[in-house]
Amino acid sequence: MSNKKPSVNIPQVKHAQADELLVRFSFTHINSQNEKFSHTNCSTEYFCKLFSILRRFSTWRVGDFVDQNNDEHRHTIDFSQTSEPDGFQLQGVDAEQFGFHEGWQFSVFPEQPWCLWRAHGVLVDDTFYVVWLDPNHLLYPA
Repeated sequence: MSNKKPSVNIPQVKHAQADELLVRFSFTHINSQNEKFSHTNCSTEYFCKLFSILRRFSTWRVGDFVDQNNDEHRHTIDFSQTSEPDGFQLQGVDAEQFGFHEGWQFSVFPEQPWCLWRAHGVLVDDTFYVVWLDPNHLLYPA
């Protein structure tokens, strides 16, 4: 009779794909150095709508958030077609982390198609880093 206990395999940890994770938001890299996108240009109503849309998007999976076929002006940014052709130009930010990720924008008040309020940032894995607040639609001026 053997005193050996049967071996038990520890199950492997299954890591979710980024597309399956819920979107998170961070203001770690918000940039008010660019006067056009300073938080001082934002009204109380803008901030109320911003927090409302962030709360809503926080219930979405990344795969749903990145679907660019929408009426919410949620899409990648081609900076060459904007008022900021050099992009975000974040000082003190690891270029490895942000340099290989596309800029994104979304409407802060999508219920009102005429409203041009936007927020711009970078999506890294499951975290959207808000970089610019754009209540006057100055990234894509008319």
